[in-house]
Amino acid sequence: MIIDQLHLVNFKNYRESSFSFSPDLNFIYGENGNGKTNILEAISILCYTKSFLMNSESDCLKYGEEAFEIQGIFKNRVESKNKVSLVYKKENNERQLLSDGEKVSKTNEYIGRFPLVVLSPYDLKLTMGLQQERRRNFDLLISQVSKVYLNDLRKYQKIIKQKNSLLKENTISKRYSYNELKELIGIWNYELLDLAVKIMLRRLDFTEEFRSYMNSSFSRISGLRYIPVIIYQSDLLDLNGINGFDDLKNLLQKILDEKLDTEIKRGASLVGPHRDSYVFCMDKNGENFEMRSFASQGEHKSFVVSLKLSEFDYINENLKHTNTGKPILLLDDVFSELDKNRIKRISEFINEFNQVFITSTDKEHLKILKNDLRDTKSFHIMNGSSEMIA
Repeated sequence: MIIDQLHLVNFKNYRESSFSFSPDLNFIYGENGNGKTNILEAISILCYTKSFLMNSESDCLKYGEEAFEIQGIFKNRVESKNKVSLVYKKENNERQLLSDGEKVSKTNEYIGRFPLVVLSPYDLKLTMGLQQERRRNFDLLISQVSKVYLNDLRKYQKIIKQKNSLLKENTISKRYSYNELKELIGIWNYELLDLAVKIMLRRLDFTEEFRSYMNSSFSRISGLRYIPVIIYQSDLLDLNGINGFDDLKNLLQKILDEKLDTEIKRGASLVGPHRDSYVFCMDKNGENFEMRSFASQGEHKSFVVSLKLSEFDYINENLKHTNTGKPILLLDDVFSELDKNRIKRISEFINEFNQVFITSTDKEHLKILKNDLRDTKSFHIMNGSSEMIA
């Protein structure tokens, strides 16, 4: 999959701009604050239906304007074209996503149609950030290759939201007696149980599947001195030795029953995959060290860069028998965060990827990247306008 063309109207820094992209490398450079990242953000909205920076649509509207539009033309591996547009209107906070002129009403069916991997300075904090950021990262990754997982996740999140609303509201209003509330929460627990088990088992399978991709990418970025390790775990359940669906379901049901009183007192749902963790470690001579506490700054960066390049390989492998093709790769200003050795290592095999977008404040980075690439386009961004450089 590639994005062939992009058209922006009143989006962030851009009044109205059009771009025609290379199927290989697109290098976007300019001073900070001029609109380089805006281009990648627009692409991510068309692919993910939301900004990779987690900005709301109102945050993406050019100052003083009432609406914005993003249009993109994508090509899959058999050269079939798809025109996608997203229109946002400030009045009534209305947004409309169209695919070939037809309104997309179910984003569950849309996610994964245009696979995408993003690496930005924000991702370089994944190893040290909040668990919800790690869950969001991997949920998005798995969802791009599995609509079953995405549908289960959306249903589960809806139930948890309703359960939390009931718990929180009752701590204030005391509308229900203890026994009445216990019965109502029991109904929600019954509804979420099977979904929770399917999500947790899929995440366990994913961490096992992802290991080989991660090891391969990490060795290319940093050599073979250490081994990266990703562990999926629950604070309340021992997931080691779980023997299938029924085993985990029985264990989760037991914990839900045990924690019911605590959930009622705290007014929040405390058990389930929405509370689980991904732990990032380094295997050094057979012993695991958690990165948050023991890794150097360079190891943190190598881990996250390897993680994102592994995501590309994971999506590619899982979609290789479809017409979708390889994902698009966005590298947003990450070279400013990396030393020359890591930049050189990435540049050595970047032409193995599909369509790549790189933003930078340093034009000289293009000289490192341009070697052996079939087709390169370079864009100089100044104050929300673009000049293509030969």
